[in-house]
Amino acid sequence: MSKRIYYLTSEIIPFAESYDLANFSKGVPAEFIERKYDFRLMMPKYGFISDRRYILREVIRLRSMKLNYMGVEFPASVKSAFIPNTKVQVYFLEHDDFYKPTNEKLYFMDGDEDSSKNSVRFGYFSLAALNTLSYLRWKPDVLICNDWQMSLLPIFLNSGLVDKEFLEGVKIVQVLHSKSDMGVYSKEDYKKIGLVDFETTTECDGKIDSVAESMKLADYILFVNHEGTNLVEEYKKDKVFSDIIDGKKEQISTFDIVDENWEESADEIVRIIEKFQ
Repeated sequence: MSKRIYYLTSEIIPFAESYDLANFSKGVPAEFIERKYDFRLMMPKYGFISDRRYILREVIRLRSMKLNYMGVEFPASVKSAFIPNTKVQVYFLEHDDFYKPTNEKLYFMDGDEDSSKNSVRFGYFSLAALNTLSYLRWKPDVLICNDWQMSLLPIFLNSGLVDKEFLEGVKIVQVLHSKSDMGVYSKEDYKKIGLVDFETTTECDGKIDSVAESMKLADYILFVNHEGTNLVEEYKKDKVFSDIIDGKKEQISTFDIVDENWEESADEIVRIIEKFQ
């Protein structure tokens, strides 16, 4: 019996694109849908994504969710649409404060003055994506968390902020596509989004790299090399990551994207998933 897969990403062509992740997040899900997997795909609904152009429709079961986040009860709602010319359905998480700005800037560099910084935006997405599952009455076997933007998800999954009983036994596959400092947050950032009690060994100058924390919690880590990059070597230059990678050798592999070989990419993820009992 094939496993249920929940695929989480911050961008998908043609809805939002800033680097190779967007193409990967279209190509690989299309392969899983063709193979008839029970597969769900979610991303944020940024303000520039047109409801009319992509025929987004409200998901009735997910229109009245309540989410306690940053000490406030937020309404959470989800719309859905298909990636054009495919059978791939995408769930879009909405929120006016975090994703409504209409400019196409998806991420914020250190020093940017914006109320919707990375930690707040993707902290909300992470918590809402996990809470959505009980409303859907659908429990995945595997969470696929793509790149630094989704690195808060494993931390929330292991916090007291989600229904751990419902999500017990869910495996985490961390898929890394880049090496970025945009997922490095201050201790105050973590406290602001409700992550106050997790232990860390990666803190440096009052900041904690969420990718490193996610690596420690992941059941498997896949490094995806785009256009001849060697992502493992990039990470291993940083001692924090080098120690984690050396300690999880049996739960790490690499994959080279060549000529958008999405069928082979999906095969690699299936091989990883089949390792889980």
